[in-house]
Amino acid sequence: MKITNRRIVNDANFLFNLVQKQFPVKVSYAISKNISKLERELKIYNSERQKIINKYCKKDEEGNLVIDENNQYHIEDENIDVCNKELNELLDIEIEVNIHKFKLDDLMYGNYEMSPSEMALIDYMIEE
Repeated sequence: MKITNRRIVNDANFLFNLVQKQFPVKVSYAISKNISKLERELKIYNSERQKIINKYCKKDEEGNLVIDENNQYHIEDENIDVCNKELNELLDIEIEVNIHKFKLDDLMYGNYEMSPSEMALIDYMIEE
Protein backbone atom coordinates (compact mmCIF):
# COMPACT_ATOMS: atom_id res chain seq x y z
CA MET A 1 0.00 0.00 0.00
CA LYS A 2 1.22 3.48 -0.82
CA ILE A 3 1.26 5.99 2.02
CA THR A 4 2.87 9.42 2.29
CA ASN A 5 5.47 10.46 4.81
CA ARG A 6 3.03 13.21 5.77
CA ARG A 7 0.42 10.68 6.89
CA ILE A 8 2.99 8.67 8.83
CA VAL A 9 4.27 11.79 10.59
CA ASN A 10 0.76 13.07 11.36
CA ASP A 11 -0.48 9.70 12.65
CA ALA A 12 2.64 8.58 14.55
CA ASN A 13 1.77 9.82 18.04
CA PHE A 14 -1.77 8.52 17.82
CA LEU A 15 -0.60 5.10 16.67
CA PHE A 16 1.95 4.84 19.47
CA ASN A 17 -0.82 5.63 21.99
CA LEU A 18 -3.21 3.21 20.33
CA VAL A 19 -0.90 0.31 21.09
CA GLN A 20 -1.61 0.83 24.80
CA LYS A 21 -5.30 -0.02 24.36
CA GLN A 22 -6.71 -3.51 24.77
CA PHE A 23 -7.89 -5.05 21.49
CA PRO A 24 -8.60 -8.55 20.25
CA VAL A 25 -5.40 -10.48 19.56
CA LYS A 26 -5.60 -10.25 15.73
CA VAL A 27 -6.21 -6.50 15.83
CA SER A 28 -3.49 -5.86 18.41
CA TYR A 29 -1.01 -7.93 16.40
CA ALA A 30 -1.83 -6.14 13.13
CA ILE A 31 -1.55 -2.69 14.70
CA SER A 32 1.75 -3.56 16.42
CA LYS A 33 3.19 -5.02 13.23
CA ASN A 34 2.16 -1.94 11.25
CA ILE A 35 3.61 0.43 13.83
CA SER A 36 6.91 -1.40 13.56
CA LYS A 37 6.92 -0.95 9.78
CA LEU A 38 5.92 2.70 10.05
CA GLU A 39 8.61 3.37 12.67
CA ARG A 40 11.26 2.21 10.19
CA GLU A 41 9.90 4.63 7.59
CA LEU A 42 9.68 7.41 10.18
CA LYS A 43 13.35 6.86 11.07
CA ILE A 44 14.33 7.31 7.41
CA TYR A 45 12.08 10.37 7.12
CA ASN A 46 13.63 11.96 10.25
CA SER A 47 17.13 11.33 8.95
CA GLU A 48 16.33 13.01 5.63
CA ARG A 49 14.52 15.86 7.39
CA GLN A 50 17.59 16.46 9.53
CA LYS A 51 19.76 16.68 6.42
CA ILE A 52 17.50 19.44 5.07
CA ILE A 53 17.57 21.29 8.39
CA ASN A 54 21.37 20.98 8.56
CA LYS A 55 21.59 22.38 5.04
CA TYR A 56 19.51 25.52 5.70
CA CYS A 57 19.75 26.20 9.43
CA LYS A 58 22.01 29.00 10.63
CA LYS A 59 25.04 27.69 12.55
CA ASP A 60 26.99 29.27 15.37
CA GLU A 61 30.79 29.72 15.48
CA GLU A 62 31.22 26.09 16.56
CA GLY A 63 29.05 24.74 13.74
CA ASN A 64 26.06 23.94 15.96
CA LEU A 65 22.55 24.61 14.70
CA VAL A 66 21.09 27.85 16.04
CA ILE A 67 17.77 27.56 17.85
CA ASP A 68 15.73 30.74 18.32
CA GLU A 69 13.79 32.00 21.35
CA ASN A 70 10.72 29.96 20.26
CA ASN A 71 12.81 26.77 20.36
CA GLN A 72 12.74 26.57 16.55
CA TYR A 73 15.64 26.11 14.18
CA HIS A 74 16.77 29.51 12.89
CA ILE A 75 16.50 29.52 9.10
CA GLU A 76 17.62 32.70 7.37
CA ASP A 77 14.81 34.55 5.56
CA GLU A 78 16.36 33.95 2.14
CA ASN A 79 16.34 30.17 2.75
CA ILE A 80 12.88 29.71 4.30
CA ASP A 81 11.00 29.15 1.04
CA VAL A 82 13.46 26.64 -0.39
CA CYS A 83 13.75 24.85 2.95
CA ASN A 84 9.95 24.58 3.28
CA LYS A 85 9.70 23.42 -0.33
CA GLU A 86 12.18 20.60 0.30
CA LEU A 87 10.51 19.62 3.58
CA ASN A 88 7.11 19.48 1.83
CA GLU A 89 8.58 17.41 -0.99
CA LEU A 90 9.88 14.99 1.63
CA LEU A 91 6.49 14.87 3.36
CA ASP A 92 4.70 14.23 0.05
CA ILE A 93 6.84 11.25 -0.95
CA GLU A 94 4.74 8.12 -1.28
CA ILE A 95 6.28 4.96 0.03
CA GLU A 96 5.19 1.38 -0.33
CA VAL A 97 4.39 -0.27 3.00
CA ASN A 98 3.10 -3.80 3.32
CA ILE A 99 0.25 -3.09 5.73
CA HIS A 100 -0.96 -6.01 7.85
CA LYS A 101 -4.75 -5.78 7.69
CA PHE A 102 -7.53 -7.04 9.93
CA LYS A 103 -11.26 -7.37 9.51
CA LEU A 104 -13.65 -4.88 11.02
CA ASP A 105 -15.46 -7.85 12.57
CA ASP A 106 -12.26 -8.69 14.48
CA LEU A 107 -12.35 -5.22 16.01
CA MET A 108 -16.04 -5.31 16.78
CA TYR A 109 -15.72 -8.68 18.51
CA GLY A 110 -15.86 -7.78 22.17
CA ASN A 111 -16.37 -4.56 24.02
CA TYR A 112 -13.66 -2.31 22.61
CA GLU A 113 -14.25 1.41 22.44
CA MET A 114 -12.80 3.40 19.61
CA SER A 115 -13.83 6.90 18.55
CA PRO A 116 -14.71 7.72 14.93
CA SER A 117 -11.53 9.80 14.66
CA GLU A 118 -9.45 6.84 15.86
CA MET A 119 -11.17 4.61 13.31
CA ALA A 120 -10.43 7.12 10.55
CA LEU A 121 -6.72 7.09 11.42
CA ILE A 122 -6.42 3.33 10.99
CA ASP A 123 -8.85 2.94 8.09
CA TYR A 124 -6.04 1.72 5.81
CA MET A 125 -5.43 -1.21 8.18
CA ILE A 126 -9.01 -2.50 7.93
CA GLU A 127 -9.89 -5.07 5.29
CA GLU A 128 -12.98 -4.47 3.21
